[in-house]
This record gives sequence, C-alpha cells and structure tokens, in this order.
Amino acid sequence: MNQTTPAPGERLKRVLRFMPAPVGIVTSFDPDNGQPVGLAMSAFMPVTLDPPAMAICVNRSGSAHDAMIRAGRFCINLLRTGQDGHVTPFADPAARDARFSQDDWRQHVHHAHNGVWYIEGAPAAIFCTIRERVSFGTHDLLVGEVDDLITSGSDDILGWANGALCRPAPLS
Repeated sequence: MNQTTPAPGERLKRVLRFMPAPVGIVTSFDPDNGQPVGLAMSAFMPVTLDPPAMAICVNRSGSAHDAMIRAGRFCINLLRTGQDGHVTPFADPAARDARFSQDDWRQHVHHAHNGVWYIEGAPAAIFCTIRERVSFGTHDLLVGEVDDLITSGSDDILGWANGALCRPAPLS
C-alpha cells in the first residue's frame, strides 16, 4: 500500500493544534469610518520589554487586516473564563454580526489609541502602535510598541490547546 506523507504545512498544522497558546481578540478600527474591526487569534507573543513590544500575525486576506494596517494600531485583549463568548463572533464568519455586541466592549480614550476597542474586565488589554511589518507567506507579522495597558488583576487567562478553548493551569 502506497501512503504519501502529508506536506510539511499540513503536518505543522496538526502539531500546532496541540500546542497550547493564549487566545485573545485583537482589535483595531477602520480610520475611514471609525468602525471597529477584530479577529480571534493565538498568534501573538511578547517581543521585548525595552521598549515594551508585542507581535501578532495577521492573514493578509482577513477582514480586519487592511483597516488595522491603515489605523496603525491594535489591541490584544486576553480573555478569562466567562469571556469565551467573545471568541465565536471573531472566529466564525457566520457569527460576524455578533462582533462587538457584548456589553463589556469599551472604546479606549488615549492620545495614541482613540478608536481602539477593548474588553472591560479582561485580564489584559494591550494597546500597541505598529512599528514593524514583515510579510511572509499569507501573513504579516506586525510588531507593535506597547503604548498603554489596562489590566484587571486576574491571572485567569483562556488558552487554546487540542483544538479547543482551555484554561492553562500550573502542574502543581
């Protein structure tokens, strides 16, 4: 029986499905009309503390990409238990009409981030200004300098592992 080995991209996708990562809603806005945009993602990470910076990976064909680039700003909203209802409207195009419909969405008032939406009560809302953009394959890696941060004090962060939302916890 002749079995073909899947391409490296398909094999990597299988591995990444089981690799735990934080999950959040990354938001920005369309500077032409002020409308909020966003997407659910686990493709974000810290870059450096001096200056404080975060990186996100955004698919160039995604609905939020162009507005985010034109706005030059984004916010990473980490989620906690009980905020998992925010994920589906941003992950499922069929639920798009429910985006920004929960009553805990707020518009940030900050000289660098007027117009960027965040989730009040989230463990963290990390506001960034795009400083670097690197295109690779289908995505842009955006490095954002952290301009402001709102935290709730909660360390209860939702994650993604084994193809589902999870709550990462210490082993002991």
